[in-house]
Amino acid sequence: MTATAPTAPTAPGVRSWWGIPYATAERYRRPVLADFDPDRPYDRKGVVSVQPDSGDWLEADSGMGEDCLNLNVWAPEHPAGTALPVAVYIHGGGFEYGANTQITSNASGLAATGRVVGVSINYRLGALGAVSLSQYGGALAEASNLCLQDVIAALTWIKQNIAHFGGDPGNVTVYGHSAGGFSAFGLLGAPSANGLYRRLAGFSGAASRVQPAWWAEELAHRFVTELGVADNPEKLLALDASALVPALHKVLPTDLGVRAGVDSKAMGVVLDTGQPGAVLRAHPMDVLASGTHRDIDILLSAATDELGWWVTNDFDRFDPHTVEAITDQVAGWRIPRSRAQQIVDAYDLGGRTPAEVRSALLTDYIYGLPAARAALAHAAAGGNAHLLAIGPAEGVPAVHGSEMHALVGQEQPGRSVEQAERDTRIRDIVLDLATGEYNRLWPAVVDRPTSGSVGAMPFEAAAHYQAVLDLYEGIDRP
Repeated sequence: MTATAPTAPTAPGVRSWWGIPYATAERYRRPVLADFDPDRPYDRKGVVSVQPDSGDWLEADSGMGEDCLNLNVWAPEHPAGTALPVAVYIHGGGFEYGANTQITSNASGLAATGRVVGVSINYRLGALGAVSLSQYGGALAEASNLCLQDVIAALTWIKQNIAHFGGDPGNVTVYGHSAGGFSAFGLLGAPSANGLYRRLAGFSGAASRVQPAWWAEELAHRFVTELGVADNPEKLLALDASALVPALHKVLPTDLGVRAGVDSKAMGVVLDTGQPGAVLRAHPMDVLASGTHRDIDILLSAATDELGWWVTNDFDRFDPHTVEAITDQVAGWRIPRSRAQQIVDAYDLGGRTPAEVRSALLTDYIYGLPAARAALAHAAAGGNAHLLAIGPAEGVPAVHGSEMHALVGQEQPGRSVEQAERDTRIRDIVLDLATGEYNRLWPAVVDRPTSGSVGAMPFEAAAHYQAVLDLYEGIDRP
C-alpha cells in the first residue's frame, strides 16, 4: 500500500489550492517558470525548502526537499463580481527556516473576509537559496540572490495566472514578516521585479539588513571551506543537501548584534550590483529615496520589544553580562566610543538588566530605525508611506513574531480578548492596505514619523520613532 500525503486543510467560506508549482530550479540555478494546469486538484501541501529544523511547527505534510518552489492560493468561496486585490505573503525565518505550510502562512483567514485573494509562497533557504556563489562562475554563475529570484518568479507566475482564482494581477500587495519583509523590500532593488507589485509591507523587516557583497563572498568562502570544496566549489552540486545545511549553520554568525549590526553579517538579500549574475541594481533604501518607485505604496512596522524574544528564549547566548560589553559592541559600529556610550545610556534606564538594555537598543536599531528612515525617504520622494508600531496585549508580549498569526488572519490558540482585538486590527490593517482603503488607516508619513499603533503601547509611537531617529542620526543602518 502506497502512503500518500494527507489532504490539505480547507477553511469555511474559502476555496483553497495548495502546493501549486510556480517554478522549477536545478541546484544553484535560477528558477524557470512552471506552467499552470488548472485541472489538477491542488489539495495537498507542497514540499518545503530544505532547512535545519523539520519540526512539527512547519506542518510539512509532504516533507522537505529541493523541489520546493510552490505556492498556495485562497479565495472567497463565492467569487466576487470583479477581480479582487491579491495579498502575497512571504514567510520569515532568517532565510534559514519557515514554509508556506505552517499555520502562520495560511492566508485563508484573509480570503474568508471576502476582500482579497491570499497567496503564500515557498522559496529556497539557507545553503541552497541564501548563499551567493556566482563569483565562482561556471555552473554556479546564476547563484546570486536565489531566494529573491524565487520570489520574483512566484510574482511573475501570479501575474500570469492569478486571474484564474479571481485575483487582479494589476493589484498585488507583497508583504512579509522578518526575512519576508526584507525580501519584500528587496524587490525594490531588482529591475526584474518592476511591474509585479502595487504595494509593499514589511512587518519587522524593512529596506535594510541587505548583505554587502564582500560579506556574501566571505560567507561563501567559509561555507565551501567548511565542506572541503574550496578548491572546486562546483563539487557543491554533487553533495547531499543534508551536508550543506549544517556546514552553513556552523560558519554563520549567530549573535544578533553581529548578524544585524552595521556590517550586516547575516544572510539574505545581497547587494550584488556589479557582481556576476547580479539581481539588484541598487540598495532598496536608495531606490526609495530616488523616487523611481514613488507610485508603490508602502507600510513598515516594528514591535515594541522585538528582541525580547531572544531574552526569553535564547538568554545564554544573548546576554551581554555587562552594560560595558554593549558599549564595546556599539563602538564597533565605527563610531566614537563617546557616541556609543551616549546611545547605551539612553537605554540603561529603569533598572534594566544588561540583557534588557541590549534588547531595547537592538530592537530600535535593527527594526525601528530602518522602518522610520524608509518611510520618511519614500515620503520625501513623493511616495505614500505608512508607519506602524505593535504593542503587547494581555497574554502576548510585543516580541519578534508575536503578530504572525494575525498577519494572515489566523487565531492564535488560547488568545485573550485583548489579543483578539489587537490581532483583528492587525489583520484589518493588512486588508486595508491591500485593498487601497487608506481612509481606514491613520495619516501617512509626510515630514515627520507619523505612526499608527496597535495594542497596549508602552510609549507614544510617533514620538518614539522620532526619538530613535534623533538618537541614531548619522549612524548607518545598511
